[in-house]
Amino acid sequence: MYENIGGGQFFTSGQQKQVETLTEFTNGFAVPKYQNVTSNGQPGKDEQFADTDYPMFRLADAYLTYAEAKLRGGTGGEFNELELVNLLRERAGLSEISASALDLNYILDERSRELHWEATRRTDLVRYGRFTSGDKLWAFKGGEQQGIPTAEFKNLYPIPASEISANPNLDQEDQNEGYN
Repeated sequence: MYENIGGGQFFTSGQQKQVETLTEFTNGFAVPKYQNVTSNGQPGKDEQFADTDYPMFRLADAYLTYAEAKLRGGTGGEFNELELVNLLRERAGLSEISASALDLNYILDERSRELHWEATRRTDLVRYGRFTSGDKLWAFKGGEQQGIPTAEFKNLYPIPASEISANPNLDQEDQNEGYN
């Protein structure tokens, strides 16, 4: 059963909203954004690999990136960041926002809505300084159910050992801090 929650479609049958354990797959709501079905609801041609396209970069991402850059003091370009954000809202069937509502926090929140499940959230949180900090917590962040801050070195991934071994200019001391 799909349910409209806050404008989004979620699979809720047999599910509970809060994630209580990481191994229980009835915790949290499933997101049907990428289903391997045709436009008439039939299964895709290949059961091993999804037939659906994965968006690598969307115009909405470009608009929101531009708006963020302008809000951070960028001067390039002739477009108005408020107009670009409101174009996205119009496309989504939402009302316009005012100039006073458009700030960096709004952009971060809008990116989470617009680009949900498109592999941008971690990078966004790192860029805003919220990935490891305590001012943005989620279930099981830092290995605790209620979420806790994590070590700042986790803003970077470790360099794979195979890459260090393959590059004669690197050794284990070149590993990103915290992963030695």
